[in-house]
Amino acid sequence: MNSTDYSVDRRDIRFVHQELLKLEQLTELPHFQGFTAQDFDMVLQEGSTFVEEVFAPLNKPGDEQGTHLVDGRVVTPTGFKEAWRQAADAGWIGIISEPEYGGQGLPLSVAVGVLEAMYGSNPSLYVTVMLTSGAAGLISHFGDEAQKATFCEKMITGRWGGSMCLSEPDTGSALGDVTTRAVKAADGGHYLLKGTKAWISGGDHDFTENIIHLVLARAQGSPPGPKGISLFIVPKYRLDEDGNPTLPNDVTTLRLEHKLGIKASPTCLLEFGARDDCHGYVLDGENLGMMQMFKLMNEARLQVALQGLGAASGAYRNALAYARERVQGIPIEKGKDQAAARTPIVHHPDVRNMLMTMKALTEGMRGLIHATAFYWDLAHHGPAETRQYYSDLVDILTPVAKNAGADQGFEVTRLGVQVLGGVGFTEEFPLAQNLRDTKIASIYEGTSGMQALDLVTRKLRLRGGELFASLLREIGDVDPRQALLPSLGQAIDQWQDATEKLKLTVTSLNNLNTELGPREGAFHATDVAVYLADVMCAYYLLKMALIAGEKLRAFTGGDGLETGRLRELAEESEEARFYYNKIKTAEHYVFQILPRAKAVAAKVQSRNFAALEAIL
Repeated sequence: MNSTDYSVDRRDIRFVHQELLKLEQLTELPHFQGFTAQDFDMVLQEGSTFVEEVFAPLNKPGDEQGTHLVDGRVVTPTGFKEAWRQAADAGWIGIISEPEYGGQGLPLSVAVGVLEAMYGSNPSLYVTVMLTSGAAGLISHFGDEAQKATFCEKMITGRWGGSMCLSEPDTGSALGDVTTRAVKAADGGHYLLKGTKAWISGGDHDFTENIIHLVLARAQGSPPGPKGISLFIVPKYRLDEDGNPTLPNDVTTLRLEHKLGIKASPTCLLEFGARDDCHGYVLDGENLGMMQMFKLMNEARLQVALQGLGAASGAYRNALAYARERVQGIPIEKGKDQAAARTPIVHHPDVRNMLMTMKALTEGMRGLIHATAFYWDLAHHGPAETRQYYSDLVDILTPVAKNAGADQGFEVTRLGVQVLGGVGFTEEFPLAQNLRDTKIASIYEGTSGMQALDLVTRKLRLRGGELFASLLREIGDVDPRQALLPSLGQAIDQWQDATEKLKLTVTSLNNLNTELGPREGAFHATDVAVYLADVMCAYYLLKMALIAGEKLRAFTGGDGLETGRLRELAEESEEARFYYNKIKTAEHYVFQILPRAKAVAAKVQSRNFAALEAIL
């Protein structure tokens, strides 16, 4: 770990996988019975090494070079095409895809340990990997046998790329208003598409011999609004009878967007059917596009959460390394003694506060996002009688995890720049690029406001609040009497109080909707999403702290568990230090970050809507 290179926090990811979630239990499920716990750990180790040796070194050069549109062709930065091929050959593109199409078929909860590092180390490159895997997944789920045979293996093995073409210049996220048209050809074998799609990540590049676009369009004669949207498979190049790319398919890259961050990612404005000859193939049937698209969107939202998490993890490790090595100033306890030795800035209270906040936010996010992935595995592959329960947890936690990863990940990168001070504001250290790259996470795959609206107006109310009730049951297993230290027991008490206030806040929010109307009911959506994320992140940190306490008991044989003795032990042993800091990280989150939840409760209780009443 140093202040300039991206490194993966293998120890913490392994702790979450092996001690918090106990992922080895997944090997008992029929779907994953071919794997062992050792396989899971090997994937993490090899994936982490791949990220550090292949993806991470290309991140800064890619940012400096960017992508370019030259004579109608997209040219990506030096090394990106080769890195794509290495990722494909190693199986990382298809890490969770079906083995029958060349994928590894791993549990999502195992894969996220690698994917957070891929996204965090080089988001410009990984976003195209993610969308290719996601597009192939949609075809494998909804396509007919011929479509699966034609596209899935070539995409999952990285021979072909993939993209999702949803937004348009004038509709943005209002996908029900798309104007791209699809008219069935006279021979009935395909449709002719015509329209323009904007903000298409990986919409064109030089990684592969073909790119398979999944395009939202309205078939001729379909009803208006979301119910009339279909999803079409549109190759960049048409295929011959043997499935090989041949002629261009009338898909044109009009321009590349010039962005604040992820500059090496080809974000395209695409035109379909400029010559009225763009062939597309409907996926499953007409007017099913929105339902199909949301399957990918929900998975993509969890992956975008990983972008924020991976960025935060890298930022914290860079900032911590810098703070340990940067010597500046006199320790505050030495007063004005100019003869006192100068100290590394990690000693200063303000810097330490920022670093602990970075650590707590990052590790809380990791608990939340990885647990959501674990619930996803159980919802899809667990015992039939519990699948609905875990599906409900995934549904309610996905927007929470997406917002936590995106917004708190950005906050961690901001704090990282602040820890470094002046050099953090330069491009000589990675924090500036990290901050720029991470901002997009709160915008694409649905903005933070849209996620919060989905949470408050749908997920919290669904089936009479049943999803929220299931979540409260899931987190009802922490007891202050289990705490190793009195301070941790107090933290659990504080968290339980915040959770009770969350219930009241949700009730108040629903009352606002009933009594005053939907605008007032949705006004505090983002605030409530932050509140729920804080409760959940604190929950997983407290669970980690209780586990750490049991480990420390084993270190001491159950004796000498006072704080002073534990600190001495932590200073002597790296392993004891890891577990001791788990307790302190949970305490820091509860006492220094979770109190902002009280402000959210006060906002909702105020019933003041000046922002809605003002004339803007």
